[in-house]
Amino acid sequence: MNEPVCWCSNVSKGSILEAIQNGARNMDDIRRMTGACTEGRCKELSPRGRCCSKEIKILLEAEIKSTQENES
Repeated sequence: MNEPVCWCSNVSKGSILEAIQNGARNMDDIRRMTGACTEGRCKELSPRGRCCSKEIKILLEAEIKSTQENES
């Protein structure tokens, strides 16, 4: 859970998941709640060589889907 997702803002997967559990439902919420995806340097700092927004969106969609399934 401590693995970085956003390298430029040093935001971990755990922080992203915590924000989602606390009500984040889109990228603007994630940015506001964690600071992820705000520095614009992930492409140069990340070992993946790309922006972190794709990974964040995948986490966001998976967690929201999981929550909805658990509520059914």
